[in-house]
Amino acid sequence: MKSTLKKSLFALAVAASFATPAQADEIRFETGYTTNWQEISPTFGSVAGLLDVTYLDPQRGTSSFRFWAGDYSGRPAAFAGTTEGGSTGFITLTPTAGNKVSLDSFFLGSYVNANRGTSYFIDDLATPGLDFASGAITVGAPGLTVTSGITSATGIRIGFGPDAYNVGINNINFTINPVPEPESYALLLAGLGLMGAVARRRAKRMA
Repeated sequence: MKSTLKKSLFALAVAASFATPAQADEIRFETGYTTNWQEISPTFGSVAGLLDVTYLDPQRGTSSFRFWAGDYSGRPAAFAGTTEGGSTGFITLTPTAGNKVSLDSFFLGSYVNANRGTSYFIDDLATPGLDFASGAITVGAPGLTVTSGITSATGIRIGFGPDAYNVGINNINFTINPVPEPESYALLLAGLGLMGAVARRRAKRMA
């Protein structure tokens, strides 16, 4: 029994040593850009081997946003489109195989602090329909920090508009976690079951 327990504990320790810890990250556009009107890379914010980030600006027909160095509720921001009305922007976070992503929060800012009408949505691409849609909102001088509890192994899409030109986005916070393999669950359950059996056996001896 002791030999079997030692082997199980050793296997659990080995599995834990190879487990990838959760990785928190943030997309801050000012870390890569400094000049107004700069085109943002179509993959900016991606995490090599863990997460792909993509952009879509339908009004311009591009897979890129543009950068503005300030004035969006006092912050830098990425924006989409060319006009106030009809401009929308989409950002998709797609984890690589074996991982899942949690969207924690993002910031929407208003150009020159004016009150701007817009809306936003958050969508887990693994499920049909939108997971959350704000409806019509106003973003003003303080800006708006949106929090989210959505986690997906397929991908999460953020959409905002119809004034993605004057309402920009920044500070997209997310966490990447590994999706445990079924073998890891089986090993963990077996180890826990064995330790429980040993504990019960010791309790009976002491009784």
